[in-house]
Amino acid sequence: MVWADLSVIILYLILLLIIGGIVSKKVKTHEDSVVGGRSFGAFFAAVGKAANLAGGPSTVGGAGYGYTYGVSGSWFAIANVISTTVWSPFTPRFWRAMSRGGFTSIGDYLGYRYGKFARIFAGLLNSLAYMGFVAAQIIATGTILAVLLGWNPKVAMLVTTLIVIIYTILGGLKAVVYTDLLQLGILYVGLVLILPALAVGKAGGMEQLFAALPEAFQQIGAMGWPRIIGVIVAPTILMPFAMQASYIYTASCKSSKAAWQSNLLTGVFYGLPALCSVFVGLAAFVLFPGLASAQDAMPTVIIEFLPHGAIGLMIAAILSATMSTSSTCLLCSTNCFITDVMNAVSTKTRTGEEQLKVTRIGIGVIGLLTLCITLFYSDIIAIITLGYAMGVGGLLAPAMGAMFWKRATTAGCVTAMIVGGGSYLVIQLGQLATWPPLFFSFPVSLLLLIVVSLFTKPSNPLMYDVYFEDEWAKSPNNPENASNVTA
Repeated sequence: MVWADLSVIILYLILLLIIGGIVSKKVKTHEDSVVGGRSFGAFFAAVGKAANLAGGPSTVGGAGYGYTYGVSGSWFAIANVISTTVWSPFTPRFWRAMSRGGFTSIGDYLGYRYGKFARIFAGLLNSLAYMGFVAAQIIATGTILAVLLGWNPKVAMLVTTLIVIIYTILGGLKAVVYTDLLQLGILYVGLVLILPALAVGKAGGMEQLFAALPEAFQQIGAMGWPRIIGVIVAPTILMPFAMQASYIYTASCKSSKAAWQSNLLTGVFYGLPALCSVFVGLAAFVLFPGLASAQDAMPTVIIEFLPHGAIGLMIAAILSATMSTSSTCLLCSTNCFITDVMNAVSTKTRTGEEQLKVTRIGIGVIGLLTLCITLFYSDIIAIITLGYAMGVGGLLAPAMGAMFWKRATTAGCVTAMIVGGGSYLVIQLGQLATWPPLFFSFPVSLLLLIVVSLFTKPSNPLMYDVYFEDEWAKSPNNPENASNVTA
């Protein structure tokens, strides 16, 4: 490693801290921290969501998919683009509910309709899941820097995680999004303009590259359609309904129009670097066959072909991907735990400033706890991310029911959560089926939500006023009706 590379990396990390310090002056309340004061337009919300998606799995992992599966390895990127498009028509309704109820989390959203158990269940599972996501990014960052720079992986994890914690504490979601603008820019320079053209050029150009690839690598379905649809596409498309990141970025928008537009822009911003990473993997397969690990594809191309200085830029690009995802996931985990779990069991009422202090302390504690876990027990990630599996299995049907079906009841929701999440967990841990657990857990969860709801007492209509336009029009919680209610 030479000073040219190290200087680029140090400058990048310093910029992150400077941005966090500047933005911190604008963060005064809990809402400022976790949903950016509900002030983002479509562009900044899309930048945040795109940078969150473009983490290690979409960059280094995308190149690894290309190295292993060829063109078919692009399905992870394609699925995320489809997901943002599919989610877009639903976001105005989710935005209105989040805005009317003052919600900042998925637990807020479900708990208002279904009660305390649903709030705690959704919040706890999302908090654990996002701790797993943070841990995965921390380990990815340490591994990347160890391969590219020869750093001790634990030192790399410590340094980068502390920086993520500091700028997330200082500026909350606004700092995350503003640093994401820098990070997404670096990604485009490194992973769109420089590395793919260089790697494909070294392979002799696009025509010679594809001529050198095995026939299976040129087929979009080579990964296998059951795996493509059941493991990648279907869960990715459905994930926004059950995971916190979608809810905070929806709530962060200043209007329903900005909310749905941001989703369409996210696909545009995210898709290009994600797909370019796959082509880096394709070129690496031709240029460096027999690598010990497919995840080494991108680091190998960087080391072998880029001059010093440019290597530093590419390392900064990869760091930007993993660190941007880490910061968003850290904020999601903290908000879910504090808002949905701690506040749900506490009787203390806090002001906005007091809640901000608790949130900042939570960011530090959860960030350091996750770092400690990864430093000493890296295999714990598989256990932590079971929260994600249960969340997808148990929260999809209740979330859809809250939005689209007035007859859904608390009993139906609780049953769907427990059975849907539990069945996903049992099938996945026990490896009881060759098909994805979601194909069983979601239909069963949805069926139980319907059946149990039909046989139990309907909820108080006031508990679903924020979700439905006709109920909101006559709700006493609607400011436009305040004078009528008072009279």
